[in-house]
Amino acid sequence: MSILTKSKLFPMLPDGVRGRVTENHRLTPSRRLKSRKQAGEFILERCFVSVYSGTELPSIQEAIDGRTGLGGNDNGISTGQGIASIWLSDLPEAVPCLFGTFVKRRPTLVARKHWAALLAMEGEGFQGARERNRISPAAFRLADCIERDGPATVRALRDRLAGSVPMDGRTFRKALLELEKLWLIVPGRSGQPGRNVHDAASCVWELTKRWVPDETAREAVSLTRRHAMRSLLVGAVESAGAVDEKAVYRWFGWPRSMTGGLMDEALSAEECFRVDGPSPVIISSALAEIWPEA
Repeated sequence: MSILTKSKLFPMLPDGVRGRVTENHRLTPSRRLKSRKQAGEFILERCFVSVYSGTELPSIQEAIDGRTGLGGNDNGISTGQGIASIWLSDLPEAVPCLFGTFVKRRPTLVARKHWAALLAMEGEGFQGARERNRISPAAFRLADCIERDGPATVRALRDRLAGSVPMDGRTFRKALLELEKLWLIVPGRSGQPGRNVHDAASCVWELTKRWVPDETAREAVSLTRRHAMRSLLVGAVESAGAVDEKAVYRWFGWPRSMTGGLMDEALSAEECFRVDGPSPVIISSALAEIWPEA
C-alpha cells in the first residue's frame, strides 16, 4: 500500500484534528505566510520545517501557497517555491536555525530546540564516526581539513586537499554528503551577494560542533546517540502532527530495524501515539489530546 501524503491523509482526519493540523501547517488563507518574519516565527513554532513541498513536515512553500504540494489533477502553479528560495537566503541567520538536507534528504530547517540532539548523533565527532565506519576515509580527510584550516567554500576545500589528498569530483561530493547527512558539517553563507545556503558550491562549510553555541555542545554531551535519535524522531512527529507510519521509516535514512525500535520506545513512553487502521497513522501527543474516543 502506498504512503498517504498530506493531501490524502489530512482530509481523512477527524474534523477537530484536521482543523488543528491544517492550522499548524498554515494551509488556510488566514494563516498563509506573507513575510520572512512570519516564516521565521513558523520555524520557531514547528521546529522542524521543510523548505519545499514533498515531505510530511510543515513546508514553507506550502504555507506560502496555502495548500499542500501540487500534484495529481491540480494544474495550478506554485508561487511559494520561488518565494521560499528567496527567503532561504536570510532565514538560517535571522531565526536562527540550522539548514541541511535531512528529512527525506530534502532541504530542512531545524530550530535550536533540536540542535543538541543533532550534535549528539555523532557525539565523538567525525573521528568517532570514522572509527565506527559511518563515514569513509575521504569524508574523514575532508572534515579533518575543515577542523585544521577552518571553514571554507567547496572550491577552497578542494584546493586545500589538492596538495596532500587530491579527490576527484565524485569522491569529494560523496564525502561532503556523508558529513552533511550526519550533521557533522553545516553550510553557512559566503557573504557574497546572491549566494544561498542551499547552493553547496558557494556556501561556506563548517564543523557543526564549532557552529553551535557552547551551551548546545554541553547539552549534547548528556545525550546518548540513541536518545538523540529518538528525540529527533519524536520532534519530527510533533512538527508534522499526523503522518502515515510507513513514511517515518523513510525520513532519516536510518536502518529500518533501528527506526522501528526507536518508534516502539517512543510509543511505549507515550511520546507519540499510533492510530490503527488499514494505514496506521502516528500522531503527536498534542493531537492525541483532542483525538475523539472510539
